[in-house]
Amino acid sequence: MSQHLKSTGLTCGLTRGLAALLLLSAGLLPASQAATPKAKVAAAAAATDEVELRFFPLPQQRHQIRSVMTMKMDMRMEPREGMSEDERAKMEQAMQAAKMPMTMRSEFDQRMTTTAADKEGNFQLQLRGKSLPMEMSNAAGERVGPAKSTIDIKIDAKLNQKTSRFQSMQLAGTDSASNGLSEGLLKQLLTSMTGLEGRRLKVGESAEMPLDMALPVPNGRGMGVNMVGRYTLVKLENGVADFDVGVRISMDMDGSKPDTASSAEPASSSPAAASAADTASSAPAAADAKNQPMPSMKASGQGKGRMSLRLADRLMLTQQMEMTVNMRIEAAGKPAMNMSMDMQMEASGKNLKR
Repeated sequence: MSQHLKSTGLTCGLTRGLAALLLLSAGLLPASQAATPKAKVAAAAAATDEVELRFFPLPQQRHQIRSVMTMKMDMRMEPREGMSEDERAKMEQAMQAAKMPMTMRSEFDQRMTTTAADKEGNFQLQLRGKSLPMEMSNAAGERVGPAKSTIDIKIDAKLNQKTSRFQSMQLAGTDSASNGLSEGLLKQLLTSMTGLEGRRLKVGESAEMPLDMALPVPNGRGMGVNMVGRYTLVKLENGVADFDVGVRISMDMDGSKPDTASSAEPASSSPAAASAADTASSAPAAADAKNQPMPSMKASGQGKGRMSLRLADRLMLTQQMEMTVNMRIEAAGKPAMNMSMDMQMEASGKNLKR
């Protein structure tokens, strides 16, 4: 049970990483421009009810996007088969000590700068992001969890305007295992989104973007993530396109095989809960700890929201998202843990003057 409750910290890290990836993709790529038979006819561009999806960053831009994520998380334990009445009572005490539900809040500031393109069409992209420490409290309003440090994200890339391709990318300043971000994941994201490049949408029409990736998990082998984003154009007015956004997501990590590379458990996000849980089950022998299989995790969720994009500079002006995720964690000899997470994300962008 202790391992299950300590998985709360891992789950928060996964959720935070996933939210960061969603916001990062929104700030880095999603954009659109008016689709017209002749690009030079400005009047037609203003009057059209159709957009052409363009996800490639423009040269000579300087954008800032600020976002806030809040999440309420609840969890419950299922007694395992053969559990004694004394063990059940201790499990209930541990859950009461956790004082669920927990509330979390985090802020993210992201700035993207691109240089002018040279004669060959090459230009540089610089993305700098700063995630403030996540604030966490229990149902009693008490602060819980270990101190969290500020996370810095740094991405430098070389792009080509003529070919609309990323020629190189470097990621630094973030712990990919704990924050769910890596150079490989970003490249997967870029590849999926460029599949919609040039797609035309009229008001009322939709386009879907599927994304399959392996999300890094601390002390694990990775979690398979399948995500589908659906964008529906609802309005095009004064150079701003408004989209309804829908997201479906599923996650799966098979913990049937032991992870011999590391035996350390993730740090608990709730010391009180972990301490109470430690009294509810006997600790395994140190010699057997390395052979313990990792927990298996399965999750599914869906979300919806709204996004406004300014066509001229491909800037996301506003975004609001609500998402619900349900997760089940199982480990041999442990009670199964069911978790529910309700997230709200809000972001706003602006074009910074040079």
